[in-house]
Amino acid sequence: MSEQDIPQNGAPNGESSDDVPSIPELDKYIFTLDEYQAGIVPRKLEHAKVARYLIGKIKRDLGYKNFLRVESVADFYDTNEVVDKFKGFLDKTETDEESIRRSIVITRIIARAGSPEAVEFAKQYNKHLIQKADTILTFEDLILLHEALGLGSASQDLRAKIGVKAKSLEQKKDSDYRARLEHRQLTGPLLQKLNRAEKVEPVKQKIVEIRDRKERIREEIRAYLTIEYGYLEYLQPWAARRLRRETWAANPPEQLNRNDAAPLKKDLVDQLRAFLNSSSDSPGGKPAGDEALKLRLLRAIKFFGGEVSEEEQTFLDTQSNQQADILANEGFMLSE
Repeated sequence: MSEQDIPQNGAPNGESSDDVPSIPELDKYIFTLDEYQAGIVPRKLEHAKVARYLIGKIKRDLGYKNFLRVESVADFYDTNEVVDKFKGFLDKTETDEESIRRSIVITRIIARAGSPEAVEFAKQYNKHLIQKADTILTFEDLILLHEALGLGSASQDLRAKIGVKAKSLEQKKDSDYRARLEHRQLTGPLLQKLNRAEKVEPVKQKIVEIRDRKERIREEIRAYLTIEYGYLEYLQPWAARRLRRETWAANPPEQLNRNDAAPLKKDLVDQLRAFLNSSSDSPGGKPAGDEALKLRLLRAIKFFGGEVSEEEQTFLDTQSNQQADILANEGFMLSE
């Protein structure tokens, strides 16, 4: 999609275009698909404005790859406001791989941002999508949805559909090279990915169920830093979401809607600072002794509104182009 194809400000259903803010950074990120910006969500935007932008500019027929960008923006800015509109995109009319994969992405957005009722809707739609799936790529997308929904071991439907597809290739795999490769994927790497999506759920639940807030946050920080936790492809972004939600309310059952609670943000910053200075939370000694961990923690402290010392800021400046961190407004491909 070229820049001239970027939708102009305007809202559906007769809403005023004044309700749709102009955010050029998101225009470029979502609609032009600069490959070098993949995964690097524009920072320092107002959450409510981002939500209004997504509601006003994102249409159902947007391409799959564009929707992947929408997903990363909606996730980073915790835009629960988009759920009702995006639910309307899911009407069971998918006809090809592109539309099926697009609906899987939309369902993931709802799974992560929605209320318990919206998540239940996403779970039911997941069953519909499983029956539509027929390719390696759609199955891979569905595994990511499985994790986003927190389904854990409840993978019978998806496993059965993968099994049906693998069986359909059984007779061809000896004479058809492409069928053999696809069969190998279905019976090997794909199932391994699903196994990991299943096994990460008890780990997440164990952390969320810690009743002591400080202890829970400490474990969420450890997961975010990838200290002594596996399933990192799932657990690190999940931990980043959890830490953001710890600023919405004191207890996980109450952390349903985005909220900028200053005391809770300060509390989280204090926990990040304590972790940085601790000698018992890192297998190699103080996290401050590990430059990658120190960098991630200091960026997170600033991300949540905390202050850093002159010495720490100098360290951040010298490492400005090192590593991409989720809870950060600076770093690789980002400018302070």
